[in-house]
Amino acid sequence: MPNNELLLDLQMAFKIAGVLEMLSDGEWHTLQGIRRKMKLNKDQIQQIALFLEEYEFVAIDETKNKIRIEEAVRKFLAQKATS
Repeated sequence: MPNNELLLDLQMAFKIAGVLEMLSDGEWHTLQGIRRKMKLNKDQIQQIALFLEEYEFVAIDETKNKIRIEEAVRKFLAQKATS
């Protein structure tokens, strides 16, 4: 993998981690609010949200444009943070 692709993958990994951290309270969050706080563009937040949903890390309410971390994932991340 060329260095540029690896750098892009690392940047996206940090963005995904940041979104998961924002969602760690277990509450619903608007995609627009996350996008603003994380300084992401519309495509980036959509890509991250769909990725996290595909792997069942989050639930998405498409009618309200909101996202929430799945409870099992939230508990796992909280446990890892205290270990």
